[in-house]
Amino acid sequence: MIPQVRVSKNIVAEALDLLTGLLMHADPEKLHHVVLTGGGAGLSITAQLVNVAKKIPQQTWANTHFWWGDERFVESDSIDRNDFGIETSLGEFYVESNVHRIPASDQVKDATKSAESYMRELIDFGSDGFPPQFSCVILGVGPDGHIASLFPGRPELDSRLIATPVFDSPKPPPIRVTMGFSTLNNSQLTLLLLGGETKREALNAIVNHIGWIEQTPARGIEAAKLYAITDLSASV
Repeated sequence: MIPQVRVSKNIVAEALDLLTGLLMHADPEKLHHVVLTGGGAGLSITAQLVNVAKKIPQQTWANTHFWWGDERFVESDSIDRNDFGIETSLGEFYVESNVHRIPASDQVKDATKSAESYMRELIDFGSDGFPPQFSCVILGVGPDGHIASLFPGRPELDSRLIATPVFDSPKPPPIRVTMGFSTLNNSQLTLLLLGGETKREALNAIVNHIGWIEQTPARGIEAAKLYAITDLSASV
């Protein structure tokens, strides 16, 4: 699926605006599931979620749940985790029951158990044995075109599991847990973040339909609405 390109000097602000707009017009009585991401831009979005909370209706925020597309399998208090510091960032808007973390290395035996636990939690909020549909999925895209912890040429690209462990990741730390394509792609709105010159090749492959998903995993992302948010104005 080819995304619509949105060029912005500030991709974090653009993503936050799109998320805010989505939730502003959402039914406040329904649950809204948002998938967050790691990486520089992703962590900046998480750190500024409080600005979304301040702008949307209180009832909508109370019904907004947060998940992570992937997580590093390290200890729960590690600064390497994608969910690190969200309590501090949200402050008075933090709702523990609405934040769904991938179990850490000090909480479960191994990454396989972590993925299984996360899968069960996703199913609990879905229906008929499937995860919920996400209102918004935010994914940082790496220079190699990876999203979440789905890396080029890796067996996880073919996994049909809701969440799967990743061993020997080409990017440290080596052990991770990630949602698969089937989970990530059940989304109303997905935002691919591609900021900086190192993402130019990946953006070109995504927008111009170049190569294969095995080479550029971000090409395998689908959604009802799919945007590539970039600051590379001369890329397309």
